[in-house]
Amino acid sequence: MSILPSVTFHVYPTDCDMLGHLNHATMLNFLERARWALLEPQIDIRQWARQSVFSVVRHVDIDYLAQSLPGEDLVIRSGLLAARNTSYIVRQDVKKMKSHVLVAQANIVFVTIGQDGRPVRVPDEWRNILPQWPETE
Repeated sequence: MSILPSVTFHVYPTDCDMLGHLNHATMLNFLERARWALLEPQIDIRQWARQSVFSVVRHVDIDYLAQSLPGEDLVIRSGLLAARNTSYIVRQDVKKMKSHVLVAQANIVFVTIGQDGRPVRVPDEWRNILPQWPETE
């Protein structure tokens, strides 16, 4: 079994909706920040912004399986699920730190585009930046 890097986030009351549950928009923000946390040690962020190929989110599929409340710590794991010609999929799961309850699972589809905004092939080096999602999960 492959060990995926993880990032921990604390849920504050300001992260929650009026019913006291973690807000959907905040969860999406946590997921994005977890992806960047994986990239930062491997790339120069300033250089990354100047390259000729970019990733844009095409589709987000997220399942919420349990509520998250203020005071809880969430652990997000991220990995590359698949890389295709002009797109790739990152899978992420979110668990409560103390109980290991699965809170959410997400698949985010990215399309790689060139300066002209048209899809281009996913660069070979990008295919190795994120760890592979384990096949057994």
